[in-house]
Amino acid sequence: MIKLENVSKYYYSSSNVTCALRKINLEFKVGEFVAITGESGSGKTTLLNIISGFDSYEDGEIYINGKSTSYFDETDFENYRKNEIAFIFQSYNLIDSYSVLENVMATFIIEGMEYNVAKNKAIEILKQVGLDSDFNKKALKLSGGQKQRLAIARALAKETNIIVADEPTGNLDGKTSETIIELFKELAHQRDKCVIMVT
Repeated sequence: MIKLENVSKYYYSSSNVTCALRKINLEFKVGEFVAITGESGSGKTTLLNIISGFDSYEDGEIYINGKSTSYFDETDFENYRKNEIAFIFQSYNLIDSYSVLENVMATFIIEGMEYNVAKNKAIEILKQVGLDSDFNKKALKLSGGQKQRLAIARALAKETNIIVADEPTGNLDGKTSETIIELFKELAHQRDKCVIMVT
């Protein structure tokens, strides 16, 4: 699904060149839950941004579904981010003034789905992540664990094969973190997703 061959990333300044990633070789497949770990500054987020199409790379090659990305322009990467990959951010990126249900429905409404269909699909997804008793609660009022579950629900609403999570348990207590990790495992192994997590 996603394959990196000898991928390197450099950052340039007026006085020096910093190598952020050097000759990375990785392959990610459907049904896998992959955790990319390392200390702060080791290049984890840079790698995630390159995989996600948010950042460029200087050397090597990345293949997405067998297609080389060397010749992708910004439109190609926008289509990739829109249609192939869903994001779960550490800061959640929820719409605080929206209810739990409205946050998930927004994904469907933006794509032009009819209101009642969007509502029913959103309800089903929220049940899957354990938020079925919180439909009408504002996102602002949720706990950290509930916000993370809602962020996961929004990612599921995109119905992509790839889910990328940037430090998804960084703001959570140990028990809630374990629950979120188990949910990621389920998404990968039982629902045929490729889940890539940086932590």
